[in-house]
Amino acid sequence: MAIFPQGKTKVIERARGGEKRLLEALARKLEDDYTVWHNIPIMGSGREPDVVLLHPSRGLLVLEVKDWKRGTIADANPMQVLLQTEAGLVSTDHPLAQARGYVLDLTHQLQKFPELLHPEGRYRGKLLLPWGWGAVMNGVRRKEVEGDASFATVFEPHKVLLWDDLADDVEPMVFQERLWGMFNVQWQHPLSLPQMNIVRGLLFPELRIGSQQALWPESSPARLVVQDVLQVMDLHQEAIARNLGEGHRVIHGPAGSGKTMILVFRAVQLAAAARPDKPILVLCFNRDLATRIGTMLRLKGVGRAVQVSTFHGWAMDLIRTYQLGPVRTGKLTGEDYDAFARLACEGITASRVPKGQYTALLIDEAHDLADEWLAAAVQMVDPATKSLLVLYDDAQSIYQKKRRKFNFASLGIEAKGRTDILRVNYRNTTEVLALAMECAEGILREGRPRAEEELPLVVPQSAGRSGPVPVFLRFDSGRQEAAAVARQVAEWLAQGRKPQDIAVLARYWKSLEGIRAALETAGVPCTAPKGEWRRDTDGAVVTLGTFHGSKGLEFPCVMLVGLDRIDESEANRVEELRLLYVAMTRATHGIVLTAFGSSRLTRHVEQALERVRAACH
Repeated sequence: MAIFPQGKTKVIERARGGEKRLLEALARKLEDDYTVWHNIPIMGSGREPDVVLLHPSRGLLVLEVKDWKRGTIADANPMQVLLQTEAGLVSTDHPLAQARGYVLDLTHQLQKFPELLHPEGRYRGKLLLPWGWGAVMNGVRRKEVEGDASFATVFEPHKVLLWDDLADDVEPMVFQERLWGMFNVQWQHPLSLPQMNIVRGLLFPELRIGSQQALWPESSPARLVVQDVLQVMDLHQEAIARNLGEGHRVIHGPAGSGKTMILVFRAVQLAAAARPDKPILVLCFNRDLATRIGTMLRLKGVGRAVQVSTFHGWAMDLIRTYQLGPVRTGKLTGEDYDAFARLACEGITASRVPKGQYTALLIDEAHDLADEWLAAAVQMVDPATKSLLVLYDDAQSIYQKKRRKFNFASLGIEAKGRTDILRVNYRNTTEVLALAMECAEGILREGRPRAEEELPLVVPQSAGRSGPVPVFLRFDSGRQEAAAVARQVAEWLAQGRKPQDIAVLARYWKSLEGIRAALETAGVPCTAPKGEWRRDTDGAVVTLGTFHGSKGLEFPCVMLVGLDRIDESEANRVEELRLLYVAMTRATHGIVLTAFGSSRLTRHVEQALERVRAACH
């Protein structure tokens, strides 16, 4: 059966007349390598073809559907149709001209991508993607137009499906051949997945992810490059995003599985209908992730309808607005932030803060929010909408000392029957993910929840993208380590990497002091505001930060330094392994790990790396 990213049942139920018959026929008669979209704006233009089909070998097909009766068509030419209606004669666009116009606009844009063009030979510079257009005349039966030359002249038989072509007794192969006849050419070689992603990314800009390195002010959102279009949701992610529906929804998935981009997609959808007095609220734990989400939303044209904040920043706003207590300024401690959260939660529970203030609440990093924080935040959703989206990954819960044993129902979150799971990790190469999982040991053993309201621990699956094997370097002193880090960063820069593509991460800020000095001596711009994680908005700098602070971010090239200085006591082992897993999975391409001296943890990492190397050969 064909894939319907919007949900087969949903699109068929909402369709009427010929569109409904066509969608039912497509569902019955096409295999699962066809993808079908119904009434979705394309290329961000607001123009909505009735049906768009995409197939890796057959290509791109646009169909326009009409329920006109033969007797109502008074006259027609290739561009216009004159219809006899109760109000008299009405002129309207010819459906074939409509569909052709959509396709020509699309192919004009697709030809800008060399990846979609024949590189050589007779068809050099021509699209690799076959394309076509057609019309579905659901109100016209074949016997009504047999021998009707005037009809065939303006409704070309090979471009038009009639009522009979949608009948149940039409064999699937016959039906597919009728569709194939609408294409301009046929090629022998199917499109690759990256090529398919370019097509989907151009068709539906809302599916584009965009690299994190393109989400900061130095980037120009106006210039569309192939990498921007290549990075799109997969079909499973798209199906989840387009079918979240109303009420509470929970999405559970490992690092790099696309949870945050689904949240952004959802926020953009909801923003269009949000009331000015009841905005949409996005909450997360990490400050830089909040900045990243806010930047993504701004680049997508979302204005004040969506507010993005860390939980603690939001709590401080509530305390000030509703005078729940004093808010300290200056350098704040973890105890201060906990006190802010407690005051805000108490204010919500006691109704000192008006509940139901937000049209929708979207929570990223829910695994890092305490139970009472989640329970309080849920009460801020407008009961008329009950629009709540919660993103969760227990393996990344680096602020919880032990795995939580709650169920969502106890927090007022209706997860039963409303939970989707993402399993594929797209962020990391196979090699990086393998090392992270080997080092994580038992914390990534997938378990079964005790109840449907609970979430299992999801073990990530690799998307199969390969890269360099991780490297572990050991030194005799911190000075040697710092010099080696500077050399490695310089090597990446010489290979063409931008400074903002590189991050040097450590468990503790102190481990970065010598490294920052070595980088500055080498003339490498970097930023590492001690005790604070933020991206330098001046642009081209290497980012220095802690394992904790890097959560939610990604960089093509990552160095994890000072591994020998990590607390290796048995009491903290699980917490440190989880934190190491989070830090490793920041790398989208290459990772280098360093230490001076030896420890239980460095030996553990070396042994894990040996197993990864053996598996790669």
